Amino acid sequence: MIEKTNMSRVDIIVPVYNVAPYLRRCLDSILSQTMPDWRAICVDDGSTDESASILDEYASEDERFVVVHTMNEGLSAARNIGMELSSSEYIMFIDSDDFIHPQTLEIGTFLADRDSSDIVTWYRDSNYRNREIRFAKYLGKDTVSLVPRRYSTRYDLNSIRTSVVDDFGRVCTDWRHPQMSVNIKHCFVWRHLFRRSSVVDLKFVPRQKYEDIVWWSELMLRPLKATITSLPLYYYYPNFGSITKASTRLDKTCEILRGLSIVYRSYRKSSSYEQMSRWSHNIKWAILFGSAKKLDEMTEGDTSELIHLLSDLRDMGFFEDATTVKEIWARSKFIHFITGEPRPLLGSMILKMRVYAAR
Repeated sequence: MIEKTNMSRVDIIVPVYNVAPYLRRCLDSILSQTMPDWRAICVDDGSTDESASILDEYASEDERFVVVHTMNEGLSAARNIGMELSSSEYIMFIDSDDFIHPQTLEIGTFLADRDSSDIVTWYRDSNYRNREIRFAKYLGKDTVSLVPRRYSTRYDLNSIRTSVVDDFGRVCTDWRHPQMSVNIKHCFVWRHLFRRSSVVDLKFVPRQKYEDIVWWSELMLRPLKATITSLPLYYYYPNFGSITKASTRLDKTCEILRGLSIVYRSYRKSSSYEQMSRWSHNIKWAILFGSAKKLDEMTEGDTSELIHLLSDLRDMGFFEDATTVKEIWARSKFIHFITGEPRPLLGSMILKMRVYAAR
């Protein structure tokens, strides 16, 4: 086992499993960082392609790459190993089929030091994912070697616009269009810099897919100070071999419900009313609304497991705090899926609410 050292300000945790076509791009983006005081803890989760040899190659050429080879235990286990080996002031996560802007560490540590923040958060470059990759794919070009247009942009540290909040859980949301002027959108762990002492004891649930939801929701119980910037420093690549892309809609929904169930049980034991309420309306119902819109696609195949999960959640009172139009509509969709009870159309519900509000 690799021993801990105090040789870096930032430990970058990179879980790796069969991503050979994308791995060099990820590791090169770490090498390109303008802030050189880092260590990349790369956990090879039993890869069967060339990923392991690529990692060993980089480690042999730069001692800042630390490689751990393990049996295949899943993404959660790989991240947990990375955190156990970390010893720096800050840590961050990068998925190995993605990559980061060259100034990511420089900007992150600057803002964390300036504001004494526990978390510094930024955004993924949606223009790269939604436009540049699609256009290159349409033209039949190689999307892996595509360099994002904003990758060469250099930012003035003293001109970066930010917001600072004392309790980051108050501004976390999974709604695509939240009603918050300041927000941290979605339960992704890979576009933030964390003060290690604030998160290192919080483990990912082993073998739990979409484990970000559970980990992030548990983190929301901690009153951590956060600096928020909208800079597009993370480049998410739509790898169709990844867990997210490879899962069927039915499997994905079941895994998400399992994760939400874990959080719900935990919150009932350890959260305040306010914490439960904001998690429920900003995270739980936002995720449920997205899943409910896809329920009609899950009528084929064996849905017994999904019905069982939904029934258990209903019996726990999981759906009983629906108050907004979208929440009530999503609840009705899930109850209809279990029991066959009639459900209202979302459009008609919104119209009724508008008429009522106009009186």
